[in-house]
Amino acid sequence: MIRWRALFLAAAVVSVAGCGGYGVGSEGPPTPAQARAQATARFAGLLNAGAPALQVALERDETSTIALREVSRGGVDSFVSSDGVALKLRRGMLVGTAGLGADMMGSNVADSLALVTTGRSGVAERFHSFLDGENRAVTRSYVCIITPKGGRGIEVGTRDEQLRQVTTRLVQEDCKSLDQEFSNLYWLASGSGRIVQSRQWAGDFTGPIVLRAVLD
Repeated sequence: MIRWRALFLAAAVVSVAGCGGYGVGSEGPPTPAQARAQATARFAGLLNAGAPALQVALERDETSTIALREVSRGGVDSFVSSDGVALKLRRGMLVGTAGLGADMMGSNVADSLALVTTGRSGVAERFHSFLDGENRAVTRSYVCIITPKGGRGIEVGTRDEQLRQVTTRLVQEDCKSLDQEFSNLYWLASGSGRIVQSRQWAGDFTGPIVLRAVLD
């Protein structure tokens, strides 16, 4: 459960991953400590402004944090945590990361999004670009099978520290390339079709990320 009075301190201490630099000044890029301070200040401003929030958890190391929406542009929502980890989502579907290592630089998930959000089964193709060991973007394509799994009742946290029962429909996405495979799960609120909870793959290095919306 999120306790918003303690959210800023908790999110500053419980972090998803390391730091990321933001901008280059006349004295060179910021140190990790400076980058963390900059991200923490941005996070505090968003928190005070009541920005939409996500609970974020990494399965690989069982860490979790809060990310707040910083900007929405071209249909993509950008969220940032207190330590500078950034996530980009298109209608709830992960399309980019920063600050996690071997980051997802961009994605084309149009086919998957069309099937998942309408609850239809089918075959989709998606594309991801990841940073390799030499800091180059490498694009991969995947063929995905979309399978509706029926209705599910889940509990979603709210800003006033309550749990709200939400009726959802679960959709599974199983994707393969020549040398990779992964599965994503999406819980979409009945009626609105909003993805309120998901488990989405963010690359071989990061693995699955669990995302939960914080409701007003």
